[in-house]
Amino acid sequence: MGEIRIKNEDGPAVYHVTSRVIQKRRLLADTQREVWVAALRRAAEFSGVEVITYCVLETHFHILVRIDPAARMCADATLVRRYRALYGEARAQWSGINADELAHALEKGPPETGERLRARLRRRMGDISEFMRTLRQRYTRWFNRAHETAGTLWAERFGSVLVQDTPWLVGLIAAYIDLNAVRAGLADLPENYRWCGYTEALAGNEELCRALCACFPAAKDTKEALACYRLLMLGKGAAAKGDGMGTRIDPAALIEAVKNGGELQPHELLRLRVRYFTEGRALGSQDWLERGGGARVLAKLNRPPPSRPVELLDNADLAVARSRARYRAVEDPRG
Repeated sequence: MGEIRIKNEDGPAVYHVTSRVIQKRRLLADTQREVWVAALRRAAEFSGVEVITYCVLETHFHILVRIDPAARMCADATLVRRYRALYGEARAQWSGINADELAHALEKGPPETGERLRARLRRRMGDISEFMRTLRQRYTRWFNRAHETAGTLWAERFGSVLVQDTPWLVGLIAAYIDLNAVRAGLADLPENYRWCGYTEALAGNEELCRALCACFPAAKDTKEALACYRLLMLGKGAAAKGDGMGTRIDPAALIEAVKNGGELQPHELLRLRVRYFTEGRALGSQDWLERGGGARVLAKLNRPPPSRPVELLDNADLAVARSRARYRAVEDPRG
């Protein structure tokens, strides 16, 4: 039996979620990734969640989202708009009606029918599990139809890490996600990889741009905020030179520095695969995990995992709560 999913039902919460294709098969080629991004937009609109950034590769995807349970308590007009965003003009398989018929049922249908539809729809909103179920199931149905296959596409339950909602940490996790293609050797710079949130924000997606810029509240405008984000991803001089990767840092040297107790700059750490960014239960400051909002969420578990400090970044108050006491903090991105 799997671990209980960590959810914050008391207010907005940020989650780093991941999911892998079955048997690590490379099933998400260019066309499939385009469809996946479109499916992500529809699922996010329907579920009432904010996508901060994402990255989809051939075998798996990452999404950073902010989810507010209050999204469930929306007006009928919003329910219909979200329903249309997900299903278009088609009849939903579970309800047998399209968006126009839903609007009519809510406004003019029998009261008991309207209440039943509202309850069923609202249960699917403002919830990390329902959001991921919607995204993965809808994409799987398209994939099976397009390729004349059947069965599940995803290997297992999705992974999720509850992230303390502070600009610095949300920005750090977002940068880690947007650098996935660079770590995998698929691009030299994050903006040269088509299927990530940073590239889409640069291309004009206002919602993603606004979400990333919110990680830098001291920036005077969008341009400065995006420059700060680029510096976080690529290091000193990235915005000025435009090629922040510059001289590549040897991953083996970084790992050796970690083993010897050395501390890393953020852009150095982000070039490695960091286990606790994807496999922890919750990530934040020590105080947040032991006495703050993270502690209140973890306390709802039967066996709350212990927290331990992460001593990889210079002067960073960062800790991770994880069920297994022993794990590798980082690993070589070359596999």
